[in-house]
Amino acid sequence: MRLAVTTPFEPSPAVLERAQAAAARRALPFHRRATRSLAEVAGDAGADALLVLGAHASLWFDGSEQRWHPGMGGLRAKRLAQGERTTVDSFLEAARLAPGDAVLDCTLGLGADALVAATAVGAGGRVVGLESSPALAAWAGEGFARLPGEAAARVEVVAADHATWLAAAPDRSFDVVVFDPMFRHGRAAAPEFDLLRRLGDARPLSREALDRARRVARRGVLVKDGTPGWDLGRLGIAPMDGRRGAQRLYAWLDAD
Repeated sequence: MRLAVTTPFEPSPAVLERAQAAAARRALPFHRRATRSLAEVAGDAGADALLVLGAHASLWFDGSEQRWHPGMGGLRAKRLAQGERTTVDSFLEAARLAPGDAVLDCTLGLGADALVAATAVGAGGRVVGLESSPALAAWAGEGFARLPGEAAARVEVVAADHATWLAAAPDRSFDVVVFDPMFRHGRAAAPEFDLLRRLGDARPLSREALDRARRVARRGVLVKDGTPGWDLGRLGIAPMDGRRGAQRLYAWLDAD
């Protein structure tokens, strides 16, 4: 996919400079918006999609512009930061994260769980999110860069295929490794999740990737799936006990 960077209408000098810097950092062409429509900018740039960078990060694709946000991850992270105990976060309950942990999210997507993980591990921890789609990685990376709060700044977005990245990663370099292949399945969802499915990597999670993740993890690997658990069943992994009626299943594999 050919991706280019532009701005909203009439950007301030600071916004223009920041967008140009982002384009240079990501080795993407930058095209001034002026008064043109995004379709016109894309046509002139010969681009399939545009990263529109202003106060927020938006992705224009197939005639539609979507602003990045971490979905319910933002609310979940806020509740966690405020010490709210009335709502159980099933991801955190399954991952058993602690302050200072290093977390590797192998299927970043829009970064909801990565943001929650970054809040849970605190200032002494780190979160690396891998995203194989260059467009989604750039969108999420610039979105996190514009999201207020220390937790967002702890999420490092890397455009990489997780199988290849894991093969080169040192042994025991992360406390917990996370996989979430749920977006492969066509469930009803908000428009940004439909865009995620269209641009994301639809290949199923492989046993080889899981084995590599177990080598990289110090404590273990967490795999998320939607009910009824097609991916877990295909991989021969038993889900953890969950709440009745839950729409998400989790499986834990101890590190090698």
